[in-house]
Amino acid sequence: MVHPFLRNTIMKIFNSPIFITILVIIAAFVLKSQINTGLASEIRGAYDEIISIAEDATSDAQKTKAIQDFAEQIGTQVKSGFSIGFSSMDGNIKNGEIKDKDAVFLEAKKKIQVTDVKEVQSEWPGRQSTIFKIKNNSEYQIKKIRVNLEFFRNGELIDVKNEYLHDVKILDIGENLFVKVDRRIPNKLSDAEKEKFTFDAVEVTVLSFAIKE
Repeated sequence: MVHPFLRNTIMKIFNSPIFITILVIIAAFVLKSQINTGLASEIRGAYDEIISIAEDATSDAQKTKAIQDFAEQIGTQVKSGFSIGFSSMDGNIKNGEIKDKDAVFLEAKKKIQVTDVKEVQSEWPGRQSTIFKIKNNSEYQIKKIRVNLEFFRNGELIDVKNEYLHDVKILDIGENLFVKVDRRIPNKLSDAEKEKFTFDAVEVTVLSFAIKE
């Protein structure tokens, strides 16, 4: 049977602000290698604050008060870091492996394929149209797709256009769609200028997209 004095002492230790704070920091250090830099900075700040308290306080009473004040703040700070860290994991867990959002994006981008790019006649005067096929070979459903179109004439780059594919709400895994994008030729140009501004080749690349969670 545990002596009442010893039990009370243990309970005071477990309930003390410094003990709770240290536990939080230790737990966070264990997790920080798997969470993004937002949490790591919060952890480092908490560590520096503990060291500062220990060095600056001139008495146990001052240390206790400082740690109590700090303990009230650390919860919010670490919670903020955890929120940043865990939000970066949303939708990025595959086969039990946690992946960074940027890594997931780059992995998926390599597998978004654009093919069959060609010019077609536009139904509107003063415009050129490009059609192409976009296929999602990645392991993720994607949305908010934005592409970059580079227009060439006689091998020379004459224009660039960034375009969201608004008609594509979600491109499912393995799905492919044909898409058309228009390019306007300004009316104020002379006939000679319009000819120079008319492309005879176009290249399309995927710039960005969001992964559906």
